[in-house]
Amino acid sequence: MRLICFFIIIVLITWGHMAFGQENTRNSSLSGSFETNTIYYMKDSKIGADAPFDRFGSNNYLKFDYRIGKFSAGLMYEAYLPVLQGYPGELKESDIVFKYASFEDKGLSVLAGDFHEQFGSGLVFRAYEDRTLGLNTSVEGIRLEYRYGNILTLKGIYGRPRKYMKRAECELRGADVTADLSAALGWENSFLTFGGSYVSRYERYTGTDETMDPSVDAYSLRLGLGRGGWSFQGELVKKTSDAAEYTDWTKRRGSAVLLELGYTGTNVGVLLTGRRLEYMDFRSGRESQGIGEGINYIPALTRQYTYSLANLNPYAAQMNGEIGGQLDLYYLFPKGTVLGGKRGMKVALNFSTYYDLKPKSDGKGYEALDFGDELLFRDLSVDVTKEWSKSFKALFMYSFQTFNPLITGHVSDGWDTHVIVGDFTYKLNPRNSFRLELQYLWMKADKKEWIAGMLEYNLAPAWSFFVSDMYNYGDTDLHYYTGGISFAKSRSRVALNFGRNRAGYNCSGGICRATPAYTGFNLSLTTSF
Repeated sequence: MRLICFFIIIVLITWGHMAFGQENTRNSSLSGSFETNTIYYMKDSKIGADAPFDRFGSNNYLKFDYRIGKFSAGLMYEAYLPVLQGYPGELKESDIVFKYASFEDKGLSVLAGDFHEQFGSGLVFRAYEDRTLGLNTSVEGIRLEYRYGNILTLKGIYGRPRKYMKRAECELRGADVTADLSAALGWENSFLTFGGSYVSRYERYTGTDETMDPSVDAYSLRLGLGRGGWSFQGELVKKTSDAAEYTDWTKRRGSAVLLELGYTGTNVGVLLTGRRLEYMDFRSGRESQGIGEGINYIPALTRQYTYSLANLNPYAAQMNGEIGGQLDLYYLFPKGTVLGGKRGMKVALNFSTYYDLKPKSDGKGYEALDFGDELLFRDLSVDVTKEWSKSFKALFMYSFQTFNPLITGHVSDGWDTHVIVGDFTYKLNPRNSFRLELQYLWMKADKKEWIAGMLEYNLAPAWSFFVSDMYNYGDTDLHYYTGGISFAKSRSRVALNFGRNRAGYNCSGGICRATPAYTGFNLSLTTSF
């Protein structure tokens, strides 16, 4: 497969040079980016932080993209010198792990090499990159796409998924179609879309189980419709038997249902999401376990907090069995009303809850819509945001969470957590501003009470300074202090931080990875050209 991809890339590059080599150089462009995240680790026995032998960890990414006319090509070089603690240990040394060549003309796109792609919501397939998680599930192969105006989109893929610095020992093939009937009928205030996806993973099997199928297939059907401020999205997924490490080697079929109902009007917005999952974990190998080996994308459909104490125990989607949903609601009190005052006020509410699946009475499978007896997670939060003047803005948040430790393998009753946050921003002038963040957490279990605070000073457009601390006064009596400075100019940004970091979870887009405790200096640099 790799030799075939390289051959096609060479052909496309040669053809592109011949076809466009005589064009004006203004039709060509070279762009790139560089990112490094380097930590100097220090031993800190108080928080259980160990330093590696050479005390360094460094993740580095260098990317180039070249475009001339309808042709483009690029590559990315990654170097882990060594990989930062908490990232998958399989990310090591360095290599060109991403390269591609593509051609686009009159709705047709042909790509050979490595690519990212998503079908529908990602329940059956998503190949993407998230460097904060050390995750890149790109596929090395061929991708075809054809668009007929805004009415019809057809996609086809074939290749091997990335497995850290190598490629998985499987073949992936798939197709996707999306039809927009509202565009075909010329509707302006309404929309109606249909879609369907098919993905198949083939992995050779050399064991003794004669009933083992080397292929696992996943199918999905999608429907979207809306009129005025109302919208509805629905997706139904089926997956064939997938006996693997991540399904406890059970030969059960998988399924998923995702429903979204939303309304947006004057000063108000609401979105209700429901989801049911049954054996929907889908990875690039039967013995895959890491987060960097997924074929599909199933994030936690809960509120994603940026406040540290509200994110101490984040929920992770239970792909082998969960049912629940989430409600997002906001209302903007207009200016001039009793609650809105001179500048208005925004109130937002979020509620999410998830349970395990209820087994059928005969013990064969699970009920379709009934909730099980085990509460996995629940969260109710309320935000009030008010701009008091041109200079002063405040946000107050309260969150009540119930977290089931069984999710992380601990046998215990559910943990009830109360979190209160105050976030205040004061502008001295257009260039100078202060931001103060205060947090309080109370719970009876685990580490009990916490307080946290951060003070940030911004000197626009270049400089930013901050100091912060998380203090667990309910159990360990430990401070997790940090401080840092950053400078940005044009397309570059550099930041230097120092402090303690608590063992816990780093989350992005509803996906989390466990991170160990560490103390040290952190230097990050990003630039593009």
